[in-house]
Amino acid sequence: MSSYRPRHLTPPASTAGTTGTSRRSLLRGGVLGAAALSTGAAALGAPAAQAAGLYGQDVSGWQGEVDWAAQAELGSRFAYVKATEGRSYRSPTFNHQYLGAGDAGLARGGYHFARPDSGGPEEQADFFLNNGGGWTDDGITLPGMVDFESYSGLPRDYGLSAQEMREWIMGFSNRYRDQVGRRPVLYTNLNWWNDVVGDWTPVNSPLFLAAYQSDAPTTLPGRWWAWELWQYSESGPFAGDSNVWHGSEDEFSRFVTDGDYSAIGI
Repeated sequence: MSSYRPRHLTPPASTAGTTGTSRRSLLRGGVLGAAALSTGAAALGAPAAQAAGLYGQDVSGWQGEVDWAAQAELGSRFAYVKATEGRSYRSPTFNHQYLGAGDAGLARGGYHFARPDSGGPEEQADFFLNNGGGWTDDGITLPGMVDFESYSGLPRDYGLSAQEMREWIMGFSNRYRDQVGRRPVLYTNLNWWNDVVGDWTPVNSPLFLAAYQSDAPTTLPGRWWAWELWQYSESGPFAGDSNVWHGSEDEFSRFVTDGDYSAIGI
């Protein structure tokens, strides 16, 4: 799997405003629009193995102002927006990005960057839920997502054993389920999960896999055997990171609306 940019903490001040003017930043900010790209799957930067599918994105303070109308024109159908990190950090761009995505017709949801070194799982789940991470079956709200990956400057395992990390993950997941009626989506990458968590997968947890490659990932972390969401690019076509849903329109609708949704890869 290719390397990826860790998505924690506040972006540099120079990136917190409107996206800049390089071609890469124009793509990430959605400024070029559909006219700058070809049509069909190629317009979505679609991996060869996923030419058809539902495409979307995830954003944070690194993207600042996002032209959501342009994202919708490019074909984005859904967006995850960073809401919180640890037990005290709130993304200052969350409200604007979240509302903007919804106004453009995208299904949208919040995500939380987990900090197992900073506060217990229940405390962090509550903080997330109180600051944009909730879910309702209104057809436009995605289930909350929790991001597990390494954090620059800290031990890869946050100082926890594999068993302690598993208990932390389940503590967060159980608290989220108890509050909203379903489990959160788990975002991770193969190397971090297998190195830190090991050969284990939490119950009924949809997998959101980061893997920057052209072919659909088949080697999966833990005991998952399928993914719901694949983050395949951090360099366009959409603002932030570009993602694809693994399934049909009807399956996506169930994922968004059904509190009893069963994760496909467990």
